[in-house]
Amino acid sequence: MADRDRLFEFLTENSHAAAERAMSVLVRALEDIAAFPAVGRAGPHGYRKLTVRLGQAGYEIRYRHYPDRVVITRIFHTREDR
Repeated sequence: MADRDRLFEFLTENSHAAAERAMSVLVRALEDIAAFPAVGRAGPHGYRKLTVRLGQAGYEIRYRHYPDRVVITRIFHTREDR
């Protein structure tokens, strides 16, 4: 996933340990979404979003839930311009 790789590369520039910690938190959130697709808040156009806190900020995961699958559409830092 391009967003995950981009975030990991950005964090690794300052701290590999911080990058690993962030990826661990994101993987757990993605597992939660897969198990409980309604966990995120409803957003526009049928999207859902889950904000994952990490430190003073966090990450937002945007996704769509279909009857047979969940599709992650974006992952970004909450302080990121988007």
